[in-house]
Amino acid sequence: MVPVKLLILGAQNTGKTALCVRFMTKRFIGEYDHKKEVTYRCNRTVDQETADLEILDLPCKSSVASIESSIRWADGFLLLYSITQRSSFLEIPQLKTLIDKTKQSLVFPTVLVANKADLEIGRKVTTEEGQRLAKDLGCGFRELSVAEAVLSVEAAVFQLIRLVLDQQRPLPDRRSYMLTVRHALTRKLTRSKTMQW
Repeated sequence: MVPVKLLILGAQNTGKTALCVRFMTKRFIGEYDHKKEVTYRCNRTVDQETADLEILDLPCKSSVASIESSIRWADGFLLLYSITQRSSFLEIPQLKTLIDKTKQSLVFPTVLVANKADLEIGRKVTTEEGQRLAKDLGCGFRELSVAEAVLSVEAAVFQLIRLVLDQQRPLPDRRSYMLTVRHALTRKLTRSKTMQW
């Protein structure tokens, strides 16, 4: 079982807690207490690999020091904004900069999630803007409605888990890889020389 620690970040009223609860229980609840930090724990199997999953949901009024500490703890990040709240979209680059600065890396598993896709009439951020921002930040991208689609929520979290698991796998030793390729080519050349036409 592989430990995977995810942090969900975004502005107030974007659906962070609702997303966590939807993923964990498949139920949608509209109102939450936003004053306390909650860590959700479960096991999920992704591509035949079982992840011992922890998802941290911070209160909206967290201090920068608390957010930085949580960023250091996490293996991957869900950055959430609401398509009906442009200010939440505009906060995303600052959050990604804080992650990059704290982790001291530009390549950290991150998925940008646009929530409240069911509220099309109140849309303030287009899908194309979300896709463009995700590309600029080097993130995965999902647009969904936590209220309506549990499968979309699972797909977004599983996408992030896959990115984390891919990053945690050790890279093959370059020297041993090159030796394997050389042996394979030598065997192939030897076989082709011994074949009779």
